[in-house]
Amino acid sequence: MDALRQELAQALWRLSEVAFADWTGWMTEMAQIHGLTLREINTLYELSVDGSLKVSEIAARTGLSKAAASQMVERMVRQGLLERAENPANRREKQVRLSPQGRTITRQFDQAALEQIVKVLSRVPDEKIRPLLGAVNAALEELETSPPGG
Repeated sequence: MDALRQELAQALWRLSEVAFADWTGWMTEMAQIHGLTLREINTLYELSVDGSLKVSEIAARTGLSKAAASQMVERMVRQGLLERAENPANRREKQVRLSPQGRTITRQFDQAALEQIVKVLSRVPDEKIRPLLGAVNAALEELETSPPGG
C-alpha cells in the first residue's frame, strides 16, 4: 500500500474512533431500547445490505450455529422484525428479509449514528469542515463511478 493511502486510511480510521468512542455503550443502549441483542442488530444490518438471506447465511455472518440462528430468526419473526419468504429459485428453501418494522429500526439506528457523528463534528469549525467535505465527496464520486479493484 502506498504511503499516501496508508496515511489517509489511518486518519479516517482515527476519525471513526473519535466519532464512535462510546460506540459499545451507545449500541448497547439502542439495543436495550428496542429489546435486541447485538447479534440481532447485526442480522438486521446484514439483511438491510443484502435484501434477503438464508438462515445458514445468517448463521455464518453472525457466528452462530445454524440451530441458534434459526431460533434467533424465529424470535425476530415473532417480534415482527423479519419475514420469511419462499425462495423463488428453490421452493424448499426459505429466505429471510426485513419486515417494514425491521427497516424502520435500521433507519432509526442509522439516524442515531449520524446524529452521533454530527455531535462530534460540531467541535470542528466550519472552515475546516468545508474542505474536508469537498475532498470526501470527490473521493466518493470517484469510488462510485469507477469499477471495484480498478
